[in-house]
Amino acid sequence: MQHFLRALTFIGLLIVTMQVYSASSDDEITRLVKVISQQDDTREKVECLVLLSQYYRHINTDSSLLLCDQALELSTRIGYQEGVADALYKKSLTLKSMGDFVEALDYGQRFLSICDFLRDSIRLAKANFNMGNLKRNSSYKKPALLYYKNALAIYKNFHDTSALIAVYNSLGNFFQVIAVYDSSAIYYHKAIYYSEILGREKSLGRIVGNLGKVYRKLGDYDNAHKYLNMSLELDIKNEDLYNLPTAYSRLGNLAFEENNHEVAQEYYTLADSVYKLTGDALGIHNNYINQASLLINQGKYKAALAKQKKALSFYREQDYSEGMIAAWQGMASVYSEMLLTEKALIYYDSCMLLADNIQDLNRQKEVLENIFQIYSQSGNYESALLTYRHFQHINDSIFNLEKTEIINNLLLKYEKEKDQLKILNLENENLKRIRQRNLLFFSGMGIVIVALLLVFFLAYKSRKNRIIADHKIKQLEEEKKYMAARFLVEGQEQERKRVALELHDNLGVLLSVTKMQFTAIRDKSPDNKALINKATKFLEQASSDVRKISHNLMPGLLTKLGLFEALEDFFETLDEANDIDAKIGVVGPKERLPENTEIMIYRMVQEMVNNTIKHAEADKIDLTLIIQPDEMNISYSDNGKGFDVKEILSRETMGVQSIRSRVKFLDGIINIDSSPGNGTVYRICIPLGSDLPESFRHTSL
Repeated sequence: MQHFLRALTFIGLLIVTMQVYSASSDDEITRLVKVISQQDDTREKVECLVLLSQYYRHINTDSSLLLCDQALELSTRIGYQEGVADALYKKSLTLKSMGDFVEALDYGQRFLSICDFLRDSIRLAKANFNMGNLKRNSSYKKPALLYYKNALAIYKNFHDTSALIAVYNSLGNFFQVIAVYDSSAIYYHKAIYYSEILGREKSLGRIVGNLGKVYRKLGDYDNAHKYLNMSLELDIKNEDLYNLPTAYSRLGNLAFEENNHEVAQEYYTLADSVYKLTGDALGIHNNYINQASLLINQGKYKAALAKQKKALSFYREQDYSEGMIAAWQGMASVYSEMLLTEKALIYYDSCMLLADNIQDLNRQKEVLENIFQIYSQSGNYESALLTYRHFQHINDSIFNLEKTEIINNLLLKYEKEKDQLKILNLENENLKRIRQRNLLFFSGMGIVIVALLLVFFLAYKSRKNRIIADHKIKQLEEEKKYMAARFLVEGQEQERKRVALELHDNLGVLLSVTKMQFTAIRDKSPDNKALINKATKFLEQASSDVRKISHNLMPGLLTKLGLFEALEDFFETLDEANDIDAKIGVVGPKERLPENTEIMIYRMVQEMVNNTIKHAEADKIDLTLIIQPDEMNISYSDNGKGFDVKEILSRETMGVQSIRSRVKFLDGIINIDSSPGNGTVYRICIPLGSDLPESFRHTSL
């Protein structure tokens, strides 16, 4: 209840601010439109029109489209190709926000073609990212993955971390839509990792909300609650009004699935309040569909129909096909529950017509399944059979569409390569003629230049040889230091392993045999029983200490079962033996790594835990390992008293230096985030080499 009151107070405080800001902004924008219309037809005018269209996309889509068309017409007239590209891009985004994905896809494809022609890498990345988002919302979604990977490659080349966060988040959305939830979670975790590094709390709130939705789909309601509530807290903290209602809606959907209808209704009401505050009409009416589902579950069919009809009316005004289909499906579901099958079939038929019109084959499959169930339950087996045949036909069409698109993509690549080969041949012929003309001229000049260069070259070569020799000497010295350090670390681990085996196999066995001998003596010498019992206890203590020392030197699970099982056993022991809530999570395949790598990572974690127990006074530890084909990301955090990182690094304390040296040994990178009173977070990235198991190298993300 306190949470809901706090949320309502937050919404109330923002209402006045939003109203004042909106009024002043509208007046300002209106004046800007008048000023821009009076300017000369220049590139600057195009850029102003494009910026205005972006602003209006959130408040008036018709005005946004009009400004895009003006920018497009002016750019075409003055021959400003970059302006044409930007106008097409903004128009595609506006159409997408209106739900018109078919036309948005057309403008997005035109934008991509111009960017390809201009060889503009940044715009090309945007175009591929936009096409990925549009294809993700189409009936055939698989090409979206190729567009996302194209965008990802460009942004990686430019080291644009902010853009990488957006692409990783969209890849997570893509795999969530096609129900490949493991890959979806991995990409969301990558987006979260980079958002935390950059301190992007606003984007972090949206991404953890998406991850919470994945866990809800998987039925993991504990993690769903954790991440959805984290998303809500971040949205409120950062005043992210556009994602806040989404967070409320998702929490409402989670409560609905858990049959907690009262809480679900409270969240839907909060979402409705924020949608109205921001003027998000689409969000308001999408929320009506959520509320209608809740009412259907409660048997309140008339109230559910009223919500669905309101939403349907809005979707019709906006010509939003996806929304109309959702509303009709909901209404059909209500009439089916009321046993009014004729009415239900009428609405399902409307869904089929519209889904056919927008060529959404997957939606047609879904509707046909519902129709089939109605006919089967009512005993109309002839119609059920016809519906099933129609369903199979649609299913075959989807398969053929996928196959055709794959073939078309291959043909397009072939034609492109053929055209490029023709151009290359023509360029080679031109170059040949130019070379023949200039050969004589450059031959004469070349002889003179070579003579001059020869003198300079000999002097330069002598100097370069001296520099190379000095550099090789330094390099050999560095390599010797590195190899010495490497052999030292490996030798330490081998020595630990040897000592552990000696203690366990020799001294441990010897103590056990001695204990047995004392037991035999006690049975034969009852007079000395008390003294022998005391000696036996000392032997038991010594044997136990030997086992502990042997385990600390080299845990048996680490050598027998591998890193992940050893860490999980280590954290279970922590949880049981200390007043610390220790949690570990592993994302990715739990395959064995090379022995040295496993030992080094285990020692890092062991040292971090020791630092927490000895110095941090923490009661919570959280370890997450994300395993990918080329790297492992390790995130370790505690809620202890923290420390000054610069001071600790300058003092070169053994604990932190031990962790850093092992990370360096594995060619990894480490980032330590801590301050007094705020706990400690270690983020470590370890590259995984080509000697990984086969399953690692072929894991699909």
